[in-house]
Amino acid sequence: MKFTLRQRNVMRPLMLRVTPATIATFVGTVTLLAAAGGAIGYAVGAKHNQPNTIVTNKAQIAPVITPKQQIDMVNNRVAEMQAQLLRLDALTQHVAESAHMPIKEFSLENNPKGAKGGPLLEEVSVLGEDNLDVRLQELSQLIEEKENQLRTLDSMLANKRVQSNQNYLANLPVRTGAITSRFGYRSDPFTQHVAFHSGMDFSGPQGTNIYAVASGIVSFAGIKNGYGNVIEITHGDGYVTRYAHAQHLAAKVGDLVSKDEVIAYMGSTGRSTGTHLHYEVLVNGKQIDPMGFVSLALKK
Repeated sequence: MKFTLRQRNVMRPLMLRVTPATIATFVGTVTLLAAAGGAIGYAVGAKHNQPNTIVTNKAQIAPVITPKQQIDMVNNRVAEMQAQLLRLDALTQHVAESAHMPIKEFSLENNPKGAKGGPLLEEVSVLGEDNLDVRLQELSQLIEEKENQLRTLDSMLANKRVQSNQNYLANLPVRTGAITSRFGYRSDPFTQHVAFHSGMDFSGPQGTNIYAVASGIVSFAGIKNGYGNVIEITHGDGYVTRYAHAQHLAAKVGDLVSKDEVIAYMGSTGRSTGTHLHYEVLVNGKQIDPMGFVSLALKK
């Protein structure tokens, strides 16, 4: 391959001959220079980023736990479990007192395997892992026993609350009149088909006094579909009494009412065929048969 170079003011041109070997040498030289530049750039970049890589590797190294740290961890766990056991014991005794149960039956002092002493000391390391496991298992068992005792006491208290409320609500919402319909399935007075009746009906003259069967707070006073003018009294422990079809209401929402206080007057509002009181007892939102309470009241 030939190249002709002409210069100004020079009459004779300059002739250059380029062979394939010359081109190959030129290309090889350029390639080597480019590779060398890339290697130098990579080395500089690697050197610049090296501290961050070292830090990252250090962060990935898991800490080494010494035997003393292991003992401290066990000591802390045992101390926490013993503190929890003492709190459970105090709570159990308090609940036992509320349930009027013998406190000694629920005390750690009468348990031969009861918790003893304070948290473990460093000397425990000479006992070995088996002894530590035994101690932890003993504490876990004691905590489980206390939890079972609390569940038993809670069940006993619940039964006592039910019995107490049965006596507490053992009262009549009216002083005169007759029971005209009871709780359960009956022939509906409007459709004549079998339907469920969720309370008890008491007959009486219009304007007859309606009494609160027990003290509580008025949680609803107004009109409800089917009930007409109705009052609901919350007595606690999930118990609510409902008095429906009233002519007028004598209490409002938020009033604190006492046992035998007049709260409404008998009428025939709502879905009613005549003057009467529809009386319900609810436990946790579900209607139950009021006859158990009414029967106790009639025996008095």
